[in-house]
Amino acid sequence: MTMANLETIFYNIEETLKNDYERKFLIAIIKKEIKHSDDHNLDEDIINLLKRFLYKLIEDIHNLATILKANESILISVKNQKTLRTCFQIITSFGISNCLIPGLGLSLSKRCVTGKSIPKIELNDDQKYEVLVGCTEFLHRSYSVPVLKSIILTFHLSDYLAALIQLAFAPLKKPGVYKNFTMTEDKYNKLNIDRQKYITIYEHLVNNCFQPILMKELLVLQNAKEVEPPAFVKRVIAKEMSRRLITPGGLLSLIRCFMENHEIDVGVDWKKIDMICKIACNKHGQVTEYEYLNIICNQLRQILNLNNTHYLTTAVCCLLSLSTKYSDSQVVTSLLEDTLQPFNYESLIAQNNNPGTIILTAQEVEHKISILHTCTFITKLELPYKILASNLFILFVLSIKCSNNILQNKLNDIILKILDLGDNVSTSDTIKKLFSNEFCSGQVGVLAEEYNSGLILKCVSTPVNHNIEEISSLLVNLFRNSTNITLTQNLFECFLQLFLDVNVKRRNKSEREKLLTLEDDPIILSKDDEKYANIILILSEISATPQAINVVKSNPSITINFVEKLLSLESKENDECVTIALVLLNSVLSCNKNDLVKNRLTNLLPILERISQSGDHNRILCKEILSFINCEYPRKDKTPYGKALSNVLDSLLPVRAHGIMELTKLIEAADPETISKRHYVFCLLQEQLKDLDSYVYLAAINGIASLATHFTEDVLGLLCKEFLQISSKRVVETQEDQNKIAELRMKIGDIIVKVTRRLGEMAILHKTELLNTFLCGCRDEEPLIRTSALSNLAEIALVLHYRVGTIIYEILLCIWTIIETDKAIECRRAAVMVISSLIKGLGQETLIELKENLLPIYRTLMKLYKDEDEDNILRLHAQISLEELNDIVKEFLSSAIPMEKQFCISNDSNDIKYK
Repeated sequence: MTMANLETIFYNIEETLKNDYERKFLIAIIKKEIKHSDDHNLDEDIINLLKRFLYKLIEDIHNLATILKANESILISVKNQKTLRTCFQIITSFGISNCLIPGLGLSLSKRCVTGKSIPKIELNDDQKYEVLVGCTEFLHRSYSVPVLKSIILTFHLSDYLAALIQLAFAPLKKPGVYKNFTMTEDKYNKLNIDRQKYITIYEHLVNNCFQPILMKELLVLQNAKEVEPPAFVKRVIAKEMSRRLITPGGLLSLIRCFMENHEIDVGVDWKKIDMICKIACNKHGQVTEYEYLNIICNQLRQILNLNNTHYLTTAVCCLLSLSTKYSDSQVVTSLLEDTLQPFNYESLIAQNNNPGTIILTAQEVEHKISILHTCTFITKLELPYKILASNLFILFVLSIKCSNNILQNKLNDIILKILDLGDNVSTSDTIKKLFSNEFCSGQVGVLAEEYNSGLILKCVSTPVNHNIEEISSLLVNLFRNSTNITLTQNLFECFLQLFLDVNVKRRNKSEREKLLTLEDDPIILSKDDEKYANIILILSEISATPQAINVVKSNPSITINFVEKLLSLESKENDECVTIALVLLNSVLSCNKNDLVKNRLTNLLPILERISQSGDHNRILCKEILSFINCEYPRKDKTPYGKALSNVLDSLLPVRAHGIMELTKLIEAADPETISKRHYVFCLLQEQLKDLDSYVYLAAINGIASLATHFTEDVLGLLCKEFLQISSKRVVETQEDQNKIAELRMKIGDIIVKVTRRLGEMAILHKTELLNTFLCGCRDEEPLIRTSALSNLAEIALVLHYRVGTIIYEILLCIWTIIETDKAIECRRAAVMVISSLIKGLGQETLIELKENLLPIYRTLMKLYKDEDEDNILRLHAQISLEELNDIVKEFLSSAIPMEKQFCISNDSNDIKYK
């Protein structure tokens, strides 16, 4: 019986919507608009229709609510839920939004597309109040029914709040006669009684509603753009937001209000975070500043215990903003120190100094790393170095033991950010302490151990001294991951100074030990020798990194200062330290030939001349350096390589291009001197790729291609990179420039194919990089590049003898996409040609390699061939492919079976068997 009543109610609702709304009410409004009439009777008809229509809808939904309250297990179908949403939309649009004070709530034009086309219904104040009260009472009753409550919270909470704010807080006029309005004493008293009732309803709603949604709707009401909200509305909403903020969980609700619709992979919306920080930093509510800060800090402490990146980021930004504004507050300072010092060595030992016990579990370590990473790396705000620096020792310990790549990257980011906040002196002290194991000097130590669950920190009875090799590996890793040029320079300078300190200490100690040891005593390596070996290892590891090369280029004074100190300390010209100094000096001179560097080296000339006259291997290095110092460019040589090199370094463009072509010819002719200096030539040609002139650029590309037989991997990697990224390197201004870049790229593609042909069977080692490069080229915006990439793809496959493995499926997918979607006919022709080439090259292996893809290929080719509207050349390629496929299948099915049998005549009687 209940379900039958339910269907009846929904039938009545649909009839009401169909008849009263669509046929009577809207038609009456449209007639009024068309006539532009001031007919009072017509206005009264519209108002009566509105009331009758709204009250009929409200009555039907009230009957529905009665049934739902009696049986909460009743389910509403999707269709009926949509009908209910339509009813609520109409009631709120015409019954609430139409009766609100201008500036309060959302207008009808913001609710639906047709809202602007529906004329506004003019009601007097009494009529507005009557309709608004009826609709608000309806929403209040519906709020107690779960199905209807869900619709209100999801779609119409702002309407409900706006109606309650107007009924509960709108200022009332005192009894008296006003223009077009009379306020009687009875009406004034009744409105005051109603006001108290609606204040109670409002308080119940805001205290029991889901707080993030409530805050979001309050902010929507406060920031209406069409009409400025009335002053009392702003006052009420501001007061309510303050109340919500200082209630337990209020700040988290505010954050969720802004961030709930923010997906994790979108990133951080700093405008929203900045707005939240401004709200949190202003005192709210009727509390003192100390009480407010205490409330907010307690809420921030709870948020920081959550494992959510956006919540953590916002909470950290709020904390930093509070610390800036309330720097004298003990509550804020305490929370800031607890947040920014999660790995303070002294604090961790003070919490638990019993050896053998766990200080922090794996989950705690990971969470604290996430908080610190958010503070230092994600927020990008100014941070106090002294507070953060206390974490360095434990962070180094964790980084040494960590094998998880994600966690290791976070630790690297944190450490580099903290070091970047400090100056050169603090960075140098930190690195020296780490390298010398001088961080931990207490009675007990902290040990990091890694398990399947993660890293833990354990208290041990003695300070932990880490292996010098592990520390060296950590320092090299930090240098490689450094992206800040200032920090990179500080680290590089620190490593050089560390080498000087260790070398001096080691040499002084060895001189003393020689006086105390006998001639036949065995040589025992000391800790200083071990440090010396590891600092040399560090310098050798970082010397080839782009960071070190950039430091040498941008700030050569660091290296020159080091060389001056090192050469002044060394007395023996054959010492290995002298060799290190000369190699570094040679690197500086090769990168910097300006007068400033030349003047700095004047003081070194006497020492260099003395070393150049010695009889060891350092003499050659010294002579090279002296030749650099005494002239602006290297000395010209009479050999073909020297002539070509001098031309490459010439300032005139034609001479420079001619020199590059000469170098290319020498490489192809296997000139011994050129081949011996192939690494330098490779670097030199790479530098020429920066030239914007296409003539020089193409000559450099050809020169690099000629080096393919000497270091194939580097050459192919560079050529493939140039093919894909040349357009991003050059300024594209006109169509002519675009055409030139496309032409260059096609030539580079041809050169890559030429290099691949030259490699022959060895090209199989580089098939992934080659095929991926041209597959990326197939997605280029320029049709000529796509066509060239497809053609080159077929050539590469031919050189590889079609042994492309599983990449063949990616090739087929690319071809399919071009055939079906590409608008350029040249690209589609090339795509079909690649299919023909694959079928021809694979031969009978086609049936094995293509497998289930064979049938779609056949259908596509047949479709293209039979389509008379298709391009003739495209159809010809399809026909050739079909004929190749037909020949392969015929050969496979009609292969000749050998019809002969081998007989052998034997003279041995034992071979004859009798039955």
